[in-house]
Amino acid sequence: MKRAHRRTHIGTILGATLVSLSAGCSGGLIANLTEERQGDITVLIINNTPYRASFSLGSYDALDRDPPGAVDFVQQRVEGHTTAAVITLQCKRNVALGTADLIQRARDTDEDEAADFDPDAFSENVNFSSAPADSDLAASPTAGYAEGREVLLGVDYSCGDQLIFTLEEDATAAGGFRVDFYLLPDEEEDS
Repeated sequence: MKRAHRRTHIGTILGATLVSLSAGCSGGLIANLTEERQGDITVLIINNTPYRASFSLGSYDALDRDPPGAVDFVQQRVEGHTTAAVITLQCKRNVALGTADLIQRARDTDEDEAADFDPDAFSENVNFSSAPADSDLAASPTAGYAEGREVLLGVDYSCGDQLIFTLEEDATAAGGFRVDFYLLPDEEEDS
């Protein structure tokens, strides 16, 4: 009798835990954990401001913590009113543009020691500069900044999709700028 009661009690606890996890996370965590992670994604950065934008961008798995998993890491400076060349990243659970977590993952995995590393574009924000491109302030936030943006696999995108980040002036946002996100789904998935 005691053994049967114990099994029922454990089953009830496990069931309640699973229900509360899915309800508490609105399914986002479960979708992020179960989405297939194969292939690549492409990223397009559109700078709709008159200022040069400087930033770090990458894809990584935030749950790979001990040791920290690799980050597919890119840094760019995009002149005002231009679109950067399409960037291809490995499809991972997180894609971040100028966030504290991305910067920390890059430090943890020594991306900040790479030969082509741009220390001026290594920021927890997207910096906007009005300084000349050849000046020491070319990547500094002389015009302001936008808070970084992170999107999640299974919640915001799937492998094969194109992620589009637009950089916009916004007097109501911290730093005077914002990052908007749009998705161009992979056509093969829809067919």
